[in-house]
Amino acid sequence: MNKIFKLFAIFTLLYGITSCAGNKANIDDEKFLTYYEKRGYNETPRYQETIDYSKMLANESSKVNYTSIGISPQGRDIPLLIVDKNGYTSPEKIRKAGRVIVLAEASIHSGEPDGKDAGLMFIRDIALFDKYPGILDNVSFLFIPIFNVDGHEDFGAHYRINQNGPEEVGARFTAQRYNLNRDFIKADAPEMRAFLDLYSKWMPELFIDFHVTNGADFQYVSTYGLDQCGFLTPNMLSWSQNVFEKQLLERMAADNYPIFPYFTMRNIPDFGVGILPDNFPPQYSNGYAGANNRIGLLVENHIYKSYKERVDASYLYMKHSMDILGENAKNLAEEIKKADEFAASAAFRKDSVALMFEHDMKSSVPTDYLAWKDTTVVSDLSGANWTYYDYNSPITLSYPLFTSYRPSAVVKVPEAYIIPAEQLKTIELLGAHSLIYYRLTEDKEIEVESYLFKNTEWARNTNEGHITLRTDYDTKVEKIKYHKGDVVVPTSQPRVKVALHLLEPKSPTSLVFWGYYINFMRAPNEFYVRVNYMETKGREMLAKDPELKKEFENKKASDPTFAKDPNAILQFFMAKVRESVEIGINRYPVGRIMHSEF
Repeated sequence: MNKIFKLFAIFTLLYGITSCAGNKANIDDEKFLTYYEKRGYNETPRYQETIDYSKMLANESSKVNYTSIGISPQGRDIPLLIVDKNGYTSPEKIRKAGRVIVLAEASIHSGEPDGKDAGLMFIRDIALFDKYPGILDNVSFLFIPIFNVDGHEDFGAHYRINQNGPEEVGARFTAQRYNLNRDFIKADAPEMRAFLDLYSKWMPELFIDFHVTNGADFQYVSTYGLDQCGFLTPNMLSWSQNVFEKQLLERMAADNYPIFPYFTMRNIPDFGVGILPDNFPPQYSNGYAGANNRIGLLVENHIYKSYKERVDASYLYMKHSMDILGENAKNLAEEIKKADEFAASAAFRKDSVALMFEHDMKSSVPTDYLAWKDTTVVSDLSGANWTYYDYNSPITLSYPLFTSYRPSAVVKVPEAYIIPAEQLKTIELLGAHSLIYYRLTEDKEIEVESYLFKNTEWARNTNEGHITLRTDYDTKVEKIKYHKGDVVVPTSQPRVKVALHLLEPKSPTSLVFWGYYINFMRAPNEFYVRVNYMETKGREMLAKDPELKKEFENKKASDPTFAKDPNAILQFFMAKVRESVEIGINRYPVGRIMHSEF
């Protein structure tokens, strides 16, 4: 090991740490240094080293408990550290003590491990050295140091080649090639099923997800994503913006780590026409939190900044988030109670609900943007215009930051959904998301609003192992006979927006989008009858059905072309037969119950 780095790491650990009387940890003991610190701030530990350090923290402090949330496909535990003032390990005890809960996870994309190394140091400084007295008085901290544990061990220098450290990292995807940060709704991956169990059990007031961006080059070490448009209930959106976001910006800036919203350029590469903060539906981590009426904070550290700077920023996000929630714990708990009650209420269902938003360009605010002076030359390598930045020439620019949105996917919320019992995968997902549902105890005819698919467009390439699709639809009110065991999902429940994003085809992450209902986009069987057979069948049909005979004679009288076309006449009868054979073709089998008195 490089001795200079080792000594510097020990000095850094000691500097500013306050030990408390009776704390059994010896702060000059090298075992409390993380692998990241020992290795000169540009290496990250492998899986087993991370697990060993996590267990050491739990062994050394009664405030820390180590457990696993589940097992990966390759057989690895997905680690969880629970940090609580009294060592409590259940949400019931923690909330009875008046505390709120922060859940942070790292390495969902294992090539982006910043949060892992920051979190291990943060927990050590809280639990072993009491560096932040009182930080656990009103908040408990849950930490997943590695979420994508199998991808993490696909380790090497070949990933993230443009990222400024650490020297080696894991893969973005899981061993099964899933991108976990697209999986929060469809929940294909076993790792995600384990996470959803954890999330539903704990329902953290704040969920922090650590990433590294590939975005534009700027001075900021980190950008962030928070709901800006209204995935949250109105009161929670207000609290997120006016309390949490406002204070987070102030505190990060005070520590010389100013942060900026995670954004898209309105017109690449001309920033001057405006900056658009991104918004996130619930296939993403922070969007999933919003669909549960909770705050989700996406951290996107900047790929060109040094690994130490990025880890330091991640540490500060945790520290300041804990402080803000701790100082406002009682008020936040009250606002979340209001949000859950509103989402489950008739008032929520009274109006249409937006499942996605887009910028309407109506409102913007001038915003200082910390950039670098750039230079454009003709490249002697490629011959193209090449723009690069002078890191010795920081500049501040003023750009319009667009702040208003319009709904782009709006639905009227039904009183309930009804799902035939044979739709096993859909019903399984209801359970994975801990949604409330019940089963019919007897056969029953129910009036529903049905979606009838049309203009379906299939993706040309697979996405996350699915053939995704976009579809329009018509609606039809009809009475359908449902059966004992069919599932009813009432929308009078706090997590109703999760149900909407699962079951409404307009959602950008619905099961329809992910191709769950491909078999309902075409005839369910191979209907083949020789057209000539209609010479026999047509006569039978006319003899048995006077109304059909009347329709047939009227069509011949009103349409001379039809009357003179033998094939068209036989196809007329073929179409009637097909209607009785291909029942429900293009009908989405999930019905919308629009009246509570069904």
